[in-house]
Amino acid sequence: MSEPNSTLILGDARDARDLDQFLTRAVGIRDGVVRVIARGKMAAFHVAAGFPLMLGAGAATFVAQRGVALAQEAELDVVVPISEVRDRLARLARADAAGPQTLDVPPSRPSAPWTSTLPLGAAWTPVAQVPDDAWVAAARGVAVRVQEALPEQPGQPLVFTARDAVWSSEESELGAGVLSGAPFLAHAYGFLAPQGVSRMFSTGEGPGSWRRLSSRGGTLMWRMGAGSVPTSSSAPF
Repeated sequence: MSEPNSTLILGDARDARDLDQFLTRAVGIRDGVVRVIARGKMAAFHVAAGFPLMLGAGAATFVAQRGVALAQEAELDVVVPISEVRDRLARLARADAAGPQTLDVPPSRPSAPWTSTLPLGAAWTPVAQVPDDAWVAAARGVAVRVQEALPEQPGQPLVFTARDAVWSSEESELGAGVLSGAPFLAHAYGFLAPQGVSRMFSTGEGPGSWRRLSSRGGTLMWRMGAGSVPTSSSAPF
């Protein structure tokens, strides 16, 4: 990680609000850290909804990405708590200033394991165009399966365990390599649009390969953990 810059100049207040909305949704799904990568006049904010706690473990990894246009060029690569970025965005909102917005970026902290596994610079091959409405319908079914897998008043560790198990099953009607967590998360992050069409890409078919859904509202990437075999979405949890 590197941090030659300590600020990002967002285009205007709307960009700051959009970014805050994305990070608010991220916290609602799974709080933690955000990896911020800025190159030139673009910055990408990455958050994870599911990931193995140790490299090489079997859980699937799901990473959402939201790109933000910058008013000035920047060079930055840091991992920081989501809460600290949201605090700084809240200050911008309270200032209620017009024009470009200066986002002070917190210093980098020790990172979570998933932050070092991002497929940066990967060669992505187009796989298919997919209808957003079908993914929204699948997302609702996944939510029901997760809920059915939970006892009454579950603690957070049990929620994560149940979600990881259901999300790692295959959603075969949406295409090869689509895990059930993908439609659920693409919908939860607000990436899908009514009657919209998204594009799916892949880095390959072997172990450790990634899939990517590029949608109107953002990008979702996922892959199975090492040694994992996805189960059928119809299998009982």
